[in-house]
Amino acid sequence: MSYNSASPRFKSWILHLVFAIIILFSVVAIDTDDDEVNASKKNKAWGTAFAIIIVIIAVGIVVMHLTNVGGVIIGSKPEAVIPLVLASFWIALACVVTGPTGGLAIDNDGAVYAGNLYYFTWAGFFISIYIFASVIEEVYAIDIAHEMNSRSTSFMYWVGLLVTSLIVMAVCADIFNRQCDFDDNDIAFCNRCALGIATGTIGTILSLVIVALKLAIGVAPFLLETGFCVVLILLFIFEVGYITDDEAPGAPLGNLYYFSWASFAMSLMVGKACYDDFLTAQNEIEEPEPLSSSGPRIISTPSEESDDTPGAKNGSTPEEVEVDPEQDI
Repeated sequence: MSYNSASPRFKSWILHLVFAIIILFSVVAIDTDDDEVNASKKNKAWGTAFAIIIVIIAVGIVVMHLTNVGGVIIGSKPEAVIPLVLASFWIALACVVTGPTGGLAIDNDGAVYAGNLYYFTWAGFFISIYIFASVIEEVYAIDIAHEMNSRSTSFMYWVGLLVTSLIVMAVCADIFNRQCDFDDNDIAFCNRCALGIATGTIGTILSLVIVALKLAIGVAPFLLETGFCVVLILLFIFEVGYITDDEAPGAPLGNLYYFSWASFAMSLMVGKACYDDFLTAQNEIEEPEPLSSSGPRIISTPSEESDDTPGAKNGSTPEEVEVDPEQDI
């Protein structure tokens, strides 16, 4: 067995391969002729193609770990490119699988129809990102989690909020375009879609501002960050209440439902991080300065009769003065 099998990412690559195989079999098993299924034959063809490509690449990487063929690639910069390419295929596959229009894992009501296909698609995407981060940490000796947290404890949550808000905006816009571009549409339903679009857009813009500031100058003004956080928490409270309610666009268990709640959770985590930063700064301000040692200090002063050389002259001894530490400031 090759030494590459001792790579810290070998188990992750094995898990990635397992996810890809499950996705391939799940896509092939989808019946596009079923009236209750929202899947289209075009999406099934694309999904099968993406799944086959991912499986082939994943098998190749695992074989490289088990043989000497991958000695040049494993643990080097090319290995970082591979999961990045795979992540792009996983994103394309997620659009085919979870899309409201013809999604392979979505039924006609917009709910998850094929659980394995839906959840393992997202799992495959996240594990590809994890592998990419692991390679970057090894090749460039960078602790990504530490570097992100060093900018602030809320940085990772702002990035997550940016992603989830963007997905909420995109899904609501897609539903609005498909179901509200008619004269006899459901006004209440379309108004809720509009609320989701507005909330996702605001969340995306505010999160992008904070992330850009932290990347550019390393910090965002605390009052600005806190203000944005409060606004987003209030917005997502209304968003999850109206979007995920019965007969609402996010009522079925799908992308809109999950990412609406994920956005709300991320905004709460940002709020918690800001509160922790406030407490840390307050404790640093209130921390008392170290006091001098207790008891009187003895200071030796040269005699007035001494010359440039301190000490005794003509039998004189240095004078000793007691100084109270409370007056010695």
